[in-house]
Order: sequence, then structure tokens, then C-alpha cells
Amino acid sequence: MKLTVDMEKPEIKDENEEKDKSVGPKGMVDMYSQSATIHGVSKVGAPQIYRFRRLTWVTLLIVMSIVLTCLVYMEFQRYQEHPSVTIVKAEFHEELVFPAVTICNTNQYHRNRLPHDVPLLELLYNLSEFAHIGKYLSQIRDTQNSGPSEIVDHSGDYLYSFAMDAAHTMDEMFSYCTWQGRHINCSEVFEREVTDFGVCYRFNGNISDVLTTTTAGPGGGLRVMLDIQQIFSFFSATSQSGIKVLLNEPNEAPNLFNHGLFVRPGTSTALSFRKEESVGLGSPYKAFGTSYCYDTDAEGFETPLTRFANYTYTRTTCHRNCVLNYMAHKCKCRHFFSPGAEAFCSVEQFENCYLPALADKKMEKVLKMCTACPSRCHTIKYNTQLSSADFASSFIIDYMVATNMMQDKEYIRNNVIDLRIFYDTLTVTKTEQIPELTIQAIVADLGGHMGLFLGASLLSLTELVEFIALLVVEFFNRRRLMKSASCQQKKDETIS
Repeated sequence: MKLTVDMEKPEIKDENEEKDKSVGPKGMVDMYSQSATIHGVSKVGAPQIYRFRRLTWVTLLIVMSIVLTCLVYMEFQRYQEHPSVTIVKAEFHEELVFPAVTICNTNQYHRNRLPHDVPLLELLYNLSEFAHIGKYLSQIRDTQNSGPSEIVDHSGDYLYSFAMDAAHTMDEMFSYCTWQGRHINCSEVFEREVTDFGVCYRFNGNISDVLTTTTAGPGGGLRVMLDIQQIFSFFSATSQSGIKVLLNEPNEAPNLFNHGLFVRPGTSTALSFRKEESVGLGSPYKAFGTSYCYDTDAEGFETPLTRFANYTYTRTTCHRNCVLNYMAHKCKCRHFFSPGAEAFCSVEQFENCYLPALADKKMEKVLKMCTACPSRCHTIKYNTQLSSADFASSFIIDYMVATNMMQDKEYIRNNVIDLRIFYDTLTVTKTEQIPELTIQAIVADLGGHMGLFLGASLLSLTELVEFIALLVVEFFNRRRLMKSASCQQKKDETIS
């Protein structure tokens, strides 16, 4: 019995030694209050120089901690909203990509190439802008039939073939071209392209090796002399005379019905432009505070443009894609100037479905729905400015007529356009959206708030974490020792 008691004594001794080495919670609190770098903590444990000193400093510490916690919470809540700021800067470039230039004759069909086909001519009239005006003009109603009593149908393929053949050719329209002061063959730099405005001609469009310029002003740009042949005009999408010009990025689809500039005949027109670039942030940020944008440069981006898969995504093209999808779904066909896989509309489909659908009130809802297309995060546009003068002086015009270069003065005034297109400056205005709050900014703000309210730093937080951890360890050590002592006491009682 004595042997057993002697064997247990060393264990009790070890436990007592461990207990003696323990500082204890009160001792740890005293140590922390004396060494803490958080301002005010040392005042809590210091002697009371005046009444309520300890209470005052405890209250101040609690209030400052609450204020700091609220500010940190508000900061992170603001971060979750993903705010942004916009910066505008001017960047000078020694070389810039020249935009794609699309030129369309406002007259879509050469009258000399129109067949004597009443249903076809009636359809062209009904598709024209003038048909909508003519409804309200009595003189037009008196001279134009509302349509044939019996529709004579033509297939969609026939209409497409006719529209392509009846368009003005490049040789008819383009008389003279220069690029950066050097004469070039117009057919070598312009390509025929079917757009929503009809058959047009595009310079520097959707090609792998795009043209660039290093010079601002007319000497570094494009010049074309055009003959619009107004004497062969017919009913078209628009009633104006002249040409329509659109500048956009080479990889963007040309959409001229709602974009572009008109240039009237009989003028020498300078179209100068400046490049403007906008770079917005993708999701979860809202591009320039309005809506989410498509980051088309992101890896794995797939364009939603089913009808313009060969072009980059733009909001305008998305809107057109949406409207064309609706019309194709409703009429089971497409306009002969529209891209897609559906069959072209026949005369009967145009008269019975396509034209009524365009005039239907439901079309307003469709157009509104299609405006939901998101913008592209990275957009480029060209801020244009037109200036015009008469095509040439009286002396030059007289000389051109006398040498049979032109028919007569009247023909020049009604048909000829001298168009110069060039960069006004090689300085690009760049509008860029950047995050207002970043992790680095939040850490910096947190450090400033901690220093202002508690005079603390990250090391001060480390001290506090260490103090709390030591208290927890001390608590569990004491529980373990108390449990061990209780077990030992029970053993002693059993032995005795």
C-alpha cells in the first residue's frame, strides 16, 4: 500500500509545478495591459489617478471600437456594390488604324436595270420611305395605286438576284480614288457589301491586313470622287439624294440605316474625325454605372450574333440581329438585304406578312425589347465633322465641261461628289473605367481608421489575437489540471 502512494507522489508534484508556472488569467491581463500598443489599453490597467479614470478609458475604448467596426462594415459593404470611377485621358499615337469606310448611294436601284414588272415595281414602292409619306399626300394617292388587285408572286431568290443586279456598280459610282495622296484603283481597295441600306462599297473592312496612317489631315487619308447618277433614281429606302457614309471599326458590321452621315451632291466635302475609345469594366461591375457589358476580349467569349458571326459584337449589331430574328420567325423568311439562313421573302410574303409586320403596333414592343442588348466593354467610335464647299470653282467646272470631262454644269451640281476622309488628329481620347475600391485600398483605409480611432496597426491586432489565444489555452489548461486533480483525489480515496 505504501508503494502505491509513493509512485503517485511524483505526478502530483509535476502537476503542482505546472500550476505554479501558470501566470493565470489575471496575470495575463496585467501583462497585456502593460505591453499593448493599442492606445488606451494601458490606461485601463494603470493606477487610478482620478476617480472614474478606468471607467472613462474603458468607455472610450468600447466607443472607438464600435465606430471602427461600423466603418469597416460600411467599407466592405461598399466594396460589394463594386463602385467605379471614370478617368479621361488623351493619348498621342504615331500610327493609328484607319477606320472602315462604307459608302452607299441613297438610290438603291438603277432605273435602267429595272424590269417592266408591275408587281416588282409596286413592291419597291411599298418598301420605300416615300410610300409612308405618300399615304398622306393626296396627289400621290391620286397618281399611285395602293397596290395590284391581284398579287403576282415572285420568288425570294428572284428578288435577291434582281436587287443585286439593279444596284449601282463600282465602275458607275467611283470615278477616282487616292489613298494617302497616291492614286489607286478603286476596285482594289473597295469591296461590295450588302448592308441594311442596300448594296454599298466598303474600304478597309473586315480584312486581316488593315490599313493604317501616320499622318493627320487630308494627306494621310482617303479621297474619292463619286458620280451618283441621279438621273437613274427610283423609289428607295430613303428619299434624299447623295450618298451615306459610315465610319466604324474594320471588324464591325456596317449598319447604315440608323447611323452614318449624308453627303449631298455638287460638293467637295471634308469628313474629318477623331478617335474616341471607351474601356468599361466587365461583370460584376456595371459599365459606366448603367448596365453590365460584354467583355468580347475575354477568353472563351462566344458571340450571340447568329446572323453576324463574322463580325465582332456591338450593341447596334445585336439590336439588328434581334429585329431580324423576330421578322424571320414571324414571316418565315428574310429581306433580300438581310443576312441569315432563311429563304428570301417572295413578293407575296412581303405584301402579306413582312410589310404589315413592320407597320404593326407590336413592332414597338419588339424594338423596345431589342434595346436590352448589352453594350460592349471596349468600344471605339469616331467623332466626325463635316465641312463642305461647292464642288469646284466656275473656272474649273467650265474647263471640265469644255474638255468633255463632265456633261454640263447641271450634271455636276446634281451628281458629282468629291469626298475627303481623314484623321483630324492622331490623339485618341480614352475614357476608362477603373474600380473605385480595391483590396489594397481597403487595407489602406483600414489602417488609417485603426490608427485614427485606436492608434493601432496590424501588429497591434496580432498582439490582441495572441492575448486571446493565450487566454483560451490557459482556460483549457486549467480545466485539464482541475480534471486531473479530481481524478487523483478519487484514486487516493479509493486506495485509502
